[in-house]
Amino acid sequence: AGSTLNCHTTCICASNIVSCSKMDLSAVPTGLPLYTTVLDLSYNAISRLRSEWTTVKLPNLHNLLLSHNDLFFLSSEAFINVKQLRYLDLSSNKLHMLDEFVFEPLVYLEVLLLYNNQISQIDRTAFATMINLQKLYLSQNQISRFPGELIKDRYRLEKLSLLDVSSNRIKKVPIDDLNMLPAWIKNGLYFHNNPLQCTCNLYTLLAHWYIRKLNSVVDFSDEFTCVLPNSQKTQIFDLSGESMNCSTFKEADEEAFLEQTLILSCDTKHRDMMKTWALPGTSGDNQTAKVLPNGNLQISPVRYDDSGTYTCFAVSESFNETIYIVLKVHNFTMHGAG
Repeated sequence: AGSTLNCHTTCICASNIVSCSKMDLSAVPTGLPLYTTVLDLSYNAISRLRSEWTTVKLPNLHNLLLSHNDLFFLSSEAFINVKQLRYLDLSSNKLHMLDEFVFEPLVYLEVLLLYNNQISQIDRTAFATMINLQKLYLSQNQISRFPGELIKDRYRLEKLSLLDVSSNRIKKVPIDDLNMLPAWIKNGLYFHNNPLQCTCNLYTLLAHWYIRKLNSVVDFSDEFTCVLPNSQKTQIFDLSGESMNCSTFKEADEEAFLEQTLILSCDTKHRDMMKTWALPGTSGDNQTAKVLPNGNLQISPVRYDDSGTYTCFAVSESFNETIYIVLKVHNFTMHGAG
């Protein structure tokens, strides 16, 4: 067990912040005050986080900083007394695996930093209870499986807007699943600097994201590389050249048929934006178009003169975004009647 907390020699106690950083500790000090909201144990030599690291509940602890230690073991009950955590930093340690129960109590956690460890195994349910998690950093590990369950299926985390699995050992990503995601998830989905296998589908996916100016691709476009069949490494955005001769990607127009019901998606890079639409033409008397509660535009029934460019203006306190959709209406129904 660690020595008793001493706010004069071992740690600095500034009202509700307890900072024990760079104190060469091998264990967490005992006797932490119940009013602690931030506990900084970074840059020490702690190798295990056992269930008894705090024997009392710390109901006010929101931030726990454990980066740059020697952590290789997390007890499955390590966090049962700190259920109110919002921010947990376990980066730059020696963790190898994440089992199914270790994070189970952390239902309020919003940010989890696990980058720069040695993680190679993640249980598919490791994060399943973390319903408030918004940002998950898993880069610079040894992960070989893309954790698709976090963005789809029953374990999907509804609030997760940033997932970083860059700089790992992932060879394949679920392209069809990624294509289906809304833009606000794609915008925060980082998987550059992995040994991905080169395919034209991968090139098309990332070229689309680049045209949409999604941060996850635009900010790291030079670090998106892939491995060719001859084991050579190349830039993914060079695949439309000689290496694989993938078709150059061009944003496709939306197509529709007479009398069908069509929904145009205002697929923004950020969540919870106010959305308004400008329709083609200037008359503004389109009786068949209406904005749905989620901000998408429904046209029903589609008429031939609905062809043209539709513009969605999306606004929030911090961001403005404009999305253009070109609609081409065929002069016959889906069944061929003119």
